[in-house]
Amino acid sequence: MRNLQVQITGMTCSACSARIEKSLNKLEGVKTASVSLATSQASVQWEGATASEELVVERIRKLGYGAEILRGDGRNPAELETRAYRNRFIASALLSIPLFAAMAGHFLEPYGIHTPELFQVPLIQMILASVLLLYAGFPFYLGAYHALKQGMPNMDVLIAMSTAVAYFYSHYQAFKPGIGRMDAHVLHGHPPLYFDSIAMILVSVTLGKWLESIAKGNAARSLTSLRERRAQVVRVVRGSGRSTIPIGELAPGERFEVLSSEWVPLDGVILEGTAEADESLLTGEESVAVKRAGERVYAGTRLVSGRLQVQSDDRGSESRLSRMIAFVENAQHSKPKIERKVDRVAAFFVPSIIALSMLTFAGWWFRASPTEAVDPAMAVLLVACPCALGLATPISMLIGSSLALRSGIVVKEASKLEALSQANVFVFDKTGTLTIGKPAVSDIEASLLPPMTLLRLAAALEQASDHPLAQAVVREARARRLLLAPAKEVSEYPGRGITGIVEGKRVVLGRAAWLSEQGIAMPLSTSAGSDGSPHSVLHFAMDGKWRGTIRFRDQVRDDAGAAIAELARYGEIWMASGDRGEAAAKIAAKLGILNVRAELLPEQKLELLLELQKTGGRVVMIGDGANDSAALAAADVGISMAGGNEAALQAGDVVISAGKLSRVSEGYRIARRTMRNVKQNLTLALLYNAVMIPLAVFGLLDPRVACIGMASSSLMVVGNSLRLARRTTPAFRGNGS
Repeated sequence: MRNLQVQITGMTCSACSARIEKSLNKLEGVKTASVSLATSQASVQWEGATASEELVVERIRKLGYGAEILRGDGRNPAELETRAYRNRFIASALLSIPLFAAMAGHFLEPYGIHTPELFQVPLIQMILASVLLLYAGFPFYLGAYHALKQGMPNMDVLIAMSTAVAYFYSHYQAFKPGIGRMDAHVLHGHPPLYFDSIAMILVSVTLGKWLESIAKGNAARSLTSLRERRAQVVRVVRGSGRSTIPIGELAPGERFEVLSSEWVPLDGVILEGTAEADESLLTGEESVAVKRAGERVYAGTRLVSGRLQVQSDDRGSESRLSRMIAFVENAQHSKPKIERKVDRVAAFFVPSIIALSMLTFAGWWFRASPTEAVDPAMAVLLVACPCALGLATPISMLIGSSLALRSGIVVKEASKLEALSQANVFVFDKTGTLTIGKPAVSDIEASLLPPMTLLRLAAALEQASDHPLAQAVVREARARRLLLAPAKEVSEYPGRGITGIVEGKRVVLGRAAWLSEQGIAMPLSTSAGSDGSPHSVLHFAMDGKWRGTIRFRDQVRDDAGAAIAELARYGEIWMASGDRGEAAAKIAAKLGILNVRAELLPEQKLELLLELQKTGGRVVMIGDGANDSAALAAADVGISMAGGNEAALQAGDVVISAGKLSRVSEGYRIARRTMRNVKQNLTLALLYNAVMIPLAVFGLLDPRVACIGMASSSLMVVGNSLRLARRTTPAFRGNGS
């Protein structure tokens, strides 16, 4: 499966994005294609040899749009479109000055204010209007041609039709038989001309598109800042020499160097050096962490001081930063349910407006005269704005996902932001979620063998596991400088335990109930689980005999209480833990969680979620990706607490890269505000069209005012969306209020 990101220029409304998306999805080999009007980008996935980058770009260009592949090399094709709209607006405004002066002359002459007679000459007006159409109007005419050719009319068609009607009708009125002259007599008996309307249309539309493209660029700034941090070169260390090479030439396992104030180009393990590192780009946390030999460091991290030598363990396209960018790009190209509904309505919008304009013209023709029918028909074409409707959802979703990203919350799909806003049940895993996920060994009880022997054998077995308790056992053994032999025939059973051969002995480590299922006789106090200990416990057996326990302590996250208190205002709070009942109950009591299920296997966590969903719950599952991946996948929204856990980065629909539980409640707030903003935008767009279109039909709207309204409606929606970005997410409050 291959993925491709394409920057598209020339789209004007949701009909454009829908047409491109429909065409790309018809290409052989393309699995999915999604086009975002908000980002002016296409995301294409294909497999096999039938589709290619060249074929995708060629198909988009055949539809009449510009297309350029995004390669992450720092170039931004969207800026070219912004400059193009700016240039067209400036040229349109300058060429329109004489036409606007002529229009003003009609209104100002009674007050003794005169405009130059040259500006009133129809031939001069026609020449200026012709230049305007050829330069500023050409992209719209080209877009209209391709749209009609594909049978999917868009906003370009409305603009092209209205300006064409204004141009040819004005040409006819100025030079029809009986007038015969092309001079300044227009002020005294010349029929009304619409060359100034052409100027007003093109100036308004190009200004609107210019400002809209600027706003979309501002909305996407968070993702742009991530892309800009992807390094293109790396300082490789080979022998005693150092050289700078393209990042793609560095092989996994090679050593590279990072100096103070530089950005880490690739993920890897620190071999030498100590440095203070700023990871805020990845986590949203404005703090500096000390990095030492043996620790991991990620691309997108900036060294504040010190220097490091790092062993690369991937290529640039496989780094955590690249995966985060891919997740966010997917979210910004995917569509929530509400947007797909709007797209279905928008598909019929332009054809309906064209039909309504024709009916309006016919009605005024029979009611009044052909001359009086032109204004209302043009006004209908001009005032209707599918662009506002098409931008209502994606621009808010773009800003919402960017706002989340700045807080270290990575939303993988736009639909999950929508689902998160509707959640009313929040289910938390315990270890690694409500707790910091770094348990420590607190006590070792051994029977018939030394405690350090038990620890050494257990750690040797757990080396292959990523489970937090397994890692705690290994850390404890290494801290005590125990030599760990390699384990053989290792089998891990999620939620139960692990088995293998260590130093020639069959070793089993896991839950008491599971060891009993293996036929291992357990002491009564431990098999019943009634020792009253609030700590997590693993039982150890060797060659079929119980030989002791390892107990762990874990620390509750500092922000857990406040996060739980805030989310409890919006829905039920549950804890679903695989840990012992006593340990789970103690944590739940401390955090005020009333609904607790403990000693759950992974499949039992899944069953709990399905039960809650059957009773009408819209369930959010919050876990760390260990033993709860099935539950994360089954939930309406799965949120994984990544921190430094690579597996958690892949799990869930939303990733809390900072590893802060407060980000869960913050993400929920962002989701609710985003969807509220979407509904406001849709209300504004629908209300605008519902009010303005009837006014145009009944002849109460001048075409000049109509074209200003069309441009203003899009800016109104974009402006309301940007209000979401300006409202910074409130700092997380410790009291949860």
